[in-house]
Amino acid sequence: MNIQHIRIGTRGSALALAQTKMVEEALKGKYPNISFERVIMKTEADRHNEKALSEFGGEGVFVKELENALLSGRIDIAVHSAKDMPVRTAEGLCIAGVLPRGDMRDVLVYRKELSESFDNIKTAIRIGTGSPRRQSQIEALYPNIICEGIRGNVPTRLDKVRNGRYDGVILAAAGLERLGMLKLPEFNYRYFTEDEMLPAGGQAVIAIEARMSDDIVPFVEAVSDEKSFIELSAEQYVLRGLDAGCHEPVAVRAHVKMDEISISLAYGTRSLKGDIIRVCRKGKREEWEQIATELVKIMCSRNQSENI
Repeated sequence: MNIQHIRIGTRGSALALAQTKMVEEALKGKYPNISFERVIMKTEADRHNEKALSEFGGEGVFVKELENALLSGRIDIAVHSAKDMPVRTAEGLCIAGVLPRGDMRDVLVYRKELSESFDNIKTAIRIGTGSPRRQSQIEALYPNIICEGIRGNVPTRLDKVRNGRYDGVILAAAGLERLGMLKLPEFNYRYFTEDEMLPAGGQAVIAIEARMSDDIVPFVEAVSDEKSFIELSAEQYVLRGLDAGCHEPVAVRAHVKMDEISISLAYGTRSLKGDIIRVCRKGKREEWEQIATELVKIMCSRNQSENI
């Protein structure tokens, strides 16, 4: 295979560019003679960065332009935060590989002067999050939390905490780490365990998308992390089975350890604030599809009986 130059499609945010650099370094480590060209694009989500996602679109608002560029041949691969991807890739495309998964936890970042009031939860605390998944789970932990919608990239969201628009904001630990923003002196950082806040499907996974029949697919597969790829595949399988996207209060986390896998699912109900349904199943690593199917059946059955 003689691939010497790769055109990489990416969004232009600081996090997207940091993740693209990680992909470049992984490929360069395996193939030292290749060169890269970044093709930076604005997605629909970038063009409407002050509107709630539910106001202007559904799945694909973070990736559609990149996928179109792949299909047209303008770029060779696209780099995505896997949790922002639709659970079904566009026809003719595939996730060719993923980098090793980062820290999948969520983090509440809040101003230090609010430390006492937050710890004791004596007053209402305004938390910025546009995620139904995060909102349902933090409300289950802290009834006095008031969640308000927020958009913008990571630095922009932190600025909105600095200027007092929000008391805190919930962000992905992996994104903060990749941007070097985990130790900013003006903030406190409260990490949530998986029992407290289960992450989104694909959280902390950097996905590399390509044309399914392209010669570059095995090229990318050579740097892909097998464990993370299986986890992402299982999580997306569950989300497809539930027909659940970013507008649903659904969390799913697959964890591969040696030859075993566990898949955990959390679903926030619409009928009762703070009520979370949780299900977990374990089994052999190679049986991940059967385990995921069982979880989907369990949740669909509960949805029908309880009208979630």
